[in-house]
Formats: sequence, structure tokens, C-alpha cells
Amino acid sequence: MKTSEDFGKLIVSRRTSLGLTQQMAAQLCNINTQTLAKIEKGNALTGLNNALKVAANLGIKIQFTIED
Repeated sequence: MKTSEDFGKLIVSRRTSLGLTQQMAAQLCNINTQTLAKIEKGNALTGLNNALKVAANLGIKIQFTIED
């Protein structure tokens, strides 16, 4: 995953595989639907905290690595 758009596509894929609407997923993540829509579109201005919250609540494990 290299871009916020890639992340958004991953979120959409996982959400739909779980059978969740945007509204259902937003409620699960305790964010508004508009914020979730922005994340799914790859809008980088939604904030890292919201993006991580959505990923965690949809069962997506994020690992960070440091490259030399």
C-alpha cells in the first residue's frame, strides 16, 4: 500500500466483504458517514487517527516498518 487511495480501496473491500454499508461501518467506528466516505476515497486530510480507527474496527491489522 503506497497511497491513501490504496488504503481507501482496502477499506471499501473489507467493509463490503463484511456486508456493511458505509453508515453501519461508520457507526461501528464511531465516526460520521462523511468521514468514512472521505477515507474510502483516499482523502488524506481525514486524519491518521480516524483511518487507524476504521482499520481496527474492520479487522485490518496495520504494521509499520522502518526502512533504512
